[in-house]
Amino acid sequence: MGNRKKVRGKIIVALIGMAVLIFGNCLTAAGNGEEISIIRKEYSNERGKNDILVFYPQIQGLDDEGKEKRINYQIRKDATKLIYGEPYEKNRLACGLDYEIKFFNGEIISVHYKGWCGGITRGRGIPPVILATNIDIESGKLLKLNDIITNFDTLAELLVEDRFEGITKWEGVASIFSQGYGDTKEAKEEWLKGGNGLGCYTDGSKFVIMITTKYWSYDEFAIDLSEVEDILDSEFLEKLGR
Repeated sequence: MGNRKKVRGKIIVALIGMAVLIFGNCLTAAGNGEEISIIRKEYSNERGKNDILVFYPQIQGLDDEGKEKRINYQIRKDATKLIYGEPYEKNRLACGLDYEIKFFNGEIISVHYKGWCGGITRGRGIPPVILATNIDIESGKLLKLNDIITNFDTLAELLVEDRFEGITKWEGVASIFSQGYGDTKEAKEEWLKGGNGLGCYTDGSKFVIMITTKYWSYDEFAIDLSEVEDILDSEFLEKLGR
């Protein structure tokens, strides 16, 4: 019981620290003649030894209530997708995630999640994790890498040539893609197309590729949108206001 309180205490303190920026901003945007705002929700589960606290955004203000419900369902489902598997079924899962809205203009919302998630095992910590959710508000579609990238050959080339900058630092050092994920361009292209262990988001000025399955860590690589506009979906760019 003491161990559980210790784990939960660390998660709550960390998430409160991450939440200061979010609570300090009231996010509202106009899209297609509608004023759309974002509200903050949470999912928690303390059944057995589970120690789960996930914060996620929800939109409100769409004229189409059915579409609003579908979008919010997809956001919630994506935010809680790590809550599964044997640790969860045995009530021994610790998961703490909070979010930052990276981009929101009434047409596109790009959300970045950061925290920890893993099975509770004596003597071991909880691995850090990151996730991202991108939603096309007009269509109500959850956008994945395959929906945004139109040329994976060029994307792989840009990554292998280190045109993307490592922005996640471990012990003060950012990763270099070619050193941490060295392989042939062809192998990288197939990996990117498959999308396994990958994610992406934008803040409106940069496009970021996330590697989410690196053992006990993760990496993010960013590039100016202007350098990749020719390999990004034109409708996606238009909705970003490019």
